[in-house]
Amino acid sequence: MLRRALFILGAGWVMGVGIQALGQGTPADTKVAPVPPVDRQARAFGPPTQPGYTAVIEASGTYVPGSSMRLGATGLGDVGTWQSRFKYTGTFVTGGPVNWSLGADLERFGFERDDASRLPTMLGSFSLPMGVNWRMAPKWSLLAEASPGLYTDFRDIGATDFNAPLLAGVSYAVNEDLFVLLQVSADFRRDIPVVGGPGIRWRFKPEWTLSLLLPRPRIEYRPSAAWMFYVGGELAGGAYRLAEDHGTRRGDSRLDDVSMTYREIRAGAGALWDIGRGWRAEAAGGWVIDRRFVVDEHRLTWNGDGAPYLRLQVSYRY
Repeated sequence: MLRRALFILGAGWVMGVGIQALGQGTPADTKVAPVPPVDRQARAFGPPTQPGYTAVIEASGTYVPGSSMRLGATGLGDVGTWQSRFKYTGTFVTGGPVNWSLGADLERFGFERDDASRLPTMLGSFSLPMGVNWRMAPKWSLLAEASPGLYTDFRDIGATDFNAPLLAGVSYAVNEDLFVLLQVSADFRRDIPVVGGPGIRWRFKPEWTLSLLLPRPRIEYRPSAAWMFYVGGELAGGAYRLAEDHGTRRGDSRLDDVSMTYREIRAGAGALWDIGRGWRAEAAGGWVIDRRFVVDEHRLTWNGDGAPYLRLQVSYRY
């Protein structure tokens, strides 16, 4: 049952990333207008189709205070989390049917935990996402993207820390207010290696948009061009390689040189302020309804109790 739920969550995650990238291919002479951005941590819908270069710089931080963590029935004390992320995404707009993107993404999860938990103090990644968007027809686009890099605990970085998650999909613009897509993501170090499925983003009224997309499914209310408010959820985490002696140093050799998946499922509300001149600020908060660490190779799962969270983000576009 849990695997089925996580499959659905993972499918939504690739939908959320992909629909924004796939929406970039709408030509200038079509009647299909791009929808406003769904997620300020990813590329926006519909950058200019004239040749040029556009970029987004983003910095964000999230804090989750300590809550109880268990391995099976064994209590392991409280675990708190600090998440930080810095991301740069550049898009080479050719003016033709194909656009290219290249970026850099640095993300870190720091954990306040008891040594008895055998959990790492840090998990994170440094990757160079690169992708191609091909506009096959006025309403159809195809996406392919790879994010090669290091996914690690940053203890003894080596070849086994390298990974390259993949993303591929196709989108269809029904009209200027509705996008649908079908997409698949593959990361063979996750506890669920391959996920995928359909997704939609529907602006059903001028001020209201229903976005059934993860990592941030939500309903949005935009009273003006400068402000947007929303209620919904978030999915955070990834798969990372532990050090060769991680388990040995903690009395459990099963945790040496294995892949660990970390996942948070959050529910809350937030606000986004378009400051102007390319700057945006965002704040969100709510409740982490599920937090866990998984080493699928040995069927080990650390489950955490719920806790509040606060996320702040600033971005600049040019």
